[in-house]
Amino acid sequence: MSEEFIQSRQNPRVKALQKLQDRAGRRKLGLFAIEGLRELSRAVETIEVDEIYFCPEFFKSEGHSAFVDKIRAEGRIELCRLSEGAFEKVSNREGCDGLLGVAKQWGGQLADIALDEAKNALILVADGIEKPGNLGALMRSADALGADALVITNPVSDIFNPAVIRASQGAFFSVQTAVSTPAEVSYWLKQHNISAYGAHLGAQKFLWQADLKSPVAIVMGCEKDGLGEDWSLLLDQRIKIPMSGMSDSMNVNVAAAVCLYEALRQRRGGA
Repeated sequence: MSEEFIQSRQNPRVKALQKLQDRAGRRKLGLFAIEGLRELSRAVETIEVDEIYFCPEFFKSEGHSAFVDKIRAEGRIELCRLSEGAFEKVSNREGCDGLLGVAKQWGGQLADIALDEAKNALILVADGIEKPGNLGALMRSADALGADALVITNPVSDIFNPAVIRASQGAFFSVQTAVSTPAEVSYWLKQHNISAYGAHLGAQKFLWQADLKSPVAIVMGCEKDGLGEDWSLLLDQRIKIPMSGMSDSMNVNVAAAVCLYEALRQRRGGA
């Protein structure tokens, strides 16, 4: 497979790649960018990557060259070399490492989530998350703590935002993710006999007092206002994390991780 070497920043392919930095451009093209060795290495193991662009001048380790050599030897993904100027134009990062892949977006439908009937489901629901970094971090927590899926309602950040993928550190490609409305998610949870437990400051029960061993979805609200009103009538139970300081809230990913850890503790028979 022959490899093109693009040097001009005005090349049509470079301009098309640059559009993937923008939500409207990604949506129009139906594509998204995957930048960085760690993210791209995990992507090629789990999804179909259409193209990989590289710039050896930005490689930060021998692992970068080894990755390109491996892709070249396999011959299933198109490789294209970019000049330093061209790569800087398409990169979304300061201190880029010279690797960027392109893949097709997917639907992220609830119906696509596969649940293991042999174990009790654990779902993380994220409502109205504004910051891409937080959304990516939630993916990392869901992956690390064994959640079966991350479901996003009232989305603000585009899940294909490069900042989401970067913050997920590759978990983007391992966590089942869907985007839907609170009402649709509530109906889907009931179909699968999964209770919805919402993290809420007005809750009377601490999270360790709730039964998190049963099939459960932990619903987290947005950074600024918490859970929206549209979730208030859909919850089976409200739970809260005890706070002893002056602050009445914590980062949404930290709160989600605390709740997921408690679910993991209960499921492993922790006292």
